Amino acid sequence: MQELFPLESSWVVALAAGALSILMLLRLARGLPGQNIALIAAGLLAGQALLEFFLAKYARVEIKGPMWCYLAGAALLWLAVVLSVRRVAEFILRPWRREKAYGFWLVGMSAVGAAAFQYGWPCLINLDPDSFPISKHRVVIMAAIRGAAVLVLLAGLTPWSIRKRPVSRAARSKLAPQPKKEAQ
Repeated sequence: MQELFPLESSWVVALAAGALSILMLLRLARGLPGQNIALIAAGLLAGQALLEFFLAKYARVEIKGPMWCYLAGAALLWLAVVLSVRRVAEFILRPWRREKAYGFWLVGMSAVGAAAFQYGWPCLINLDPDSFPISKHRVVIMAAIRGAAVLVLLAGLTPWSIRKRPVSRAARSKLAPQPKKEAQ
């Protein structure tokens, strides 16, 4: 299984992550305009590809094949992961959606979910702990960095993730003075 490391450069992972990313972006497109979806996708793809470049250098990953193939697969994978954990956090936090701190909880839970996925991702490569490709200490640090990066990225993209619908006129208060048609 060591010959499959890193999995991000595998075409199967890129295909599955791309399909999941498209599904999650289509789910977001139900309530957001297209330019918001494009900005969210571009921001997450660019941020995750840049982060993956530095994490690959930090973990001293030997990449077999071109670097752009690895970065494209990793960016697609992490776009799918971030959008999926954000959707799971929305589902969990649905009863508290009207609370003031809902957005903070949403971004925080998404960052924790992405960090947990980052922590478990190297375990998929090799189940034998003696021949683990990355040291456990580096895996923990990489998970913390990933969680912090997702926190920053989602916090920065929050204004484009909020549905901004105009309030209908029917929702106005009936206590407001309304002019009466008394002209003769």
